[in-house]
Amino acid sequence: MTHCSSGSCSGNHAAVSCPCPVEGNPHIDSFVKMVNCYWQNQQGLAVERDYYQGLESLAVAIEESVLALEDENLGYDQPDRISKAALGEIRDVLLTAADELSACSDFDSFYGLVESLVGDKTGITPGLVYMTTWRLGLQAGVAPKRIYLETGARNGAAALVMLEPEQRFLERGDLPAIFQHPELTIEDVQACLDVCSGQLHWLANKS
Repeated sequence: MTHCSSGSCSGNHAAVSCPCPVEGNPHIDSFVKMVNCYWQNQQGLAVERDYYQGLESLAVAIEESVLALEDENLGYDQPDRISKAALGEIRDVLLTAADELSACSDFDSFYGLVESLVGDKTGITPGLVYMTTWRLGLQAGVAPKRIYLETGARNGAAALVMLEPEQRFLERGDLPAIFQHPELTIEDVQACLDVCSGQLHWLANKS
């Protein structure tokens, strides 16, 4: 079995956070500087991308993604936000649906299936549904083509564009030019909107 070289995948998944203060960072006074700051400070997605792509099967990726969910219980006011029982249910239902997941030809259908399988489990947020789908999709060979407006990304995107209340997706081309940079993947853009949402709103209010 392939092991995560940084130790940040299964067992030690680190929470992603923004280094800027809540009241805004005046030294990061443009979207370009903010994206550069994100790029310099957040390389966890690249590590996970290599890790999940290197796993030998979707079943192994499911096991690893559930371990990542278990790690992501940490850092909340109630550490056991996702119970052991719920984690076991998530593992079992995803493993049972492995063949159906493998048959999905694109990320949208893959996401819809994962959401239908685990989205109602206690403690699972829309953001965790997205991250689980993304991790499994790496092994299954499907990747997002647009921004999924789960809570964190929606908050960040709302500083940049007008969103409809029921809008669930955002095309990358609707965002400012810096977010079209070829070195940024869709998942980087999604994570940046989430992680840097506070600074995004500060920049939007400043301008």
